[in-house]
Amino acid sequence: MDPLDPSSFNLQNIRLVNGRNYHYCDQTPTQYVHGETPVLLLMHGFPEFWYEWRYQIGPWTRRGWRVIVPDMLGYGGTDKPDDVSLYTPLSIAADMAGLLDALNIKQPIAVIGHDWGAIGAWAFATRYTERVKVLVPVCIPHQPPFPAALTVPQLVQFVGPELLGYWLFLSSPEAPAIINANMSRLIDLVYRSYTTLCDPPSVRVGVMEKYLTGELKIDGPSNIMSAEERQYCIKILEAGGIDKPLNYYKSTTYRFEQEQELKLNPVLPSTLPILLVAPTAERFATPERIEATRPFVPSMEVVHPEAAHFVLLEKRDEVTQIIGDWLEKKLKVE
Repeated sequence: MDPLDPSSFNLQNIRLVNGRNYHYCDQTPTQYVHGETPVLLLMHGFPEFWYEWRYQIGPWTRRGWRVIVPDMLGYGGTDKPDDVSLYTPLSIAADMAGLLDALNIKQPIAVIGHDWGAIGAWAFATRYTERVKVLVPVCIPHQPPFPAALTVPQLVQFVGPELLGYWLFLSSPEAPAIINANMSRLIDLVYRSYTTLCDPPSVRVGVMEKYLTGELKIDGPSNIMSAEERQYCIKILEAGGIDKPLNYYKSTTYRFEQEQELKLNPVLPSTLPILLVAPTAERFATPERIEATRPFVPSMEVVHPEAAHFVLLEKRDEVTQIIGDWLEKKLKVE
């Protein structure tokens, strides 16, 4: 498995019982025993696909674990339905359960997610607690149920425009055309080290679109991936289009309804091992925000790599080692 050569990974397609097709990477270790070998489910975020985890898949497979990494709904080779309600965290969690069923994986697994993948991982652990052996969210702390049915503008005001202002753009009718025409700028804007983040921050209201259209200048190409990786990411994202990935941002109005219908306990068991990877420059994972979630996640441990949001690339070796060592302790056969 060469991170610079996507064809060196075992890429597959599978149809779930709900009829949706998923494209995924599936790497098994040399001594694989179905039902006994630990299984890792890795969930990517925006704007990505299975390739986000390219630097983790090989090392974790070599530790003796099976690593499964889907293109999440709307991305890459996976189906791209129009129905926005299918992109909520609980709906995504149901698809992940369906993927495990299709692969005949019945044992509790390690669920690891970044960005929207972390939100989906939290939802999976809440909805399918019995299927989770350990949980590793990256960048995003636990999110308790919504207090009401919130539109995107209401959610932005509720959480704070200084943090979620960019959601107004990403959920707007204009966003798909602007991003699809400027995919390379999107990549260069978001994939940056913590010392070279663009200023003003693109998360603020009205700022991201100015970077994408060239009204505000981006300081050169992404500095946390090679030119070849950058080109491959642009190619895959342009081929699939950004329209359906943006449904994650639009799905907020359906979250409350689904949460009310399922009435899940937002407090995760104290026996569930949880490791939150909270980069020092991650706006969603400030000490205050993490502390506010403690009542829901009594067993959570936290690590703070010195990095920005795309820590899996920026501190690839460090984070792969930290998570791998932690998993090694927690996944030991009892």
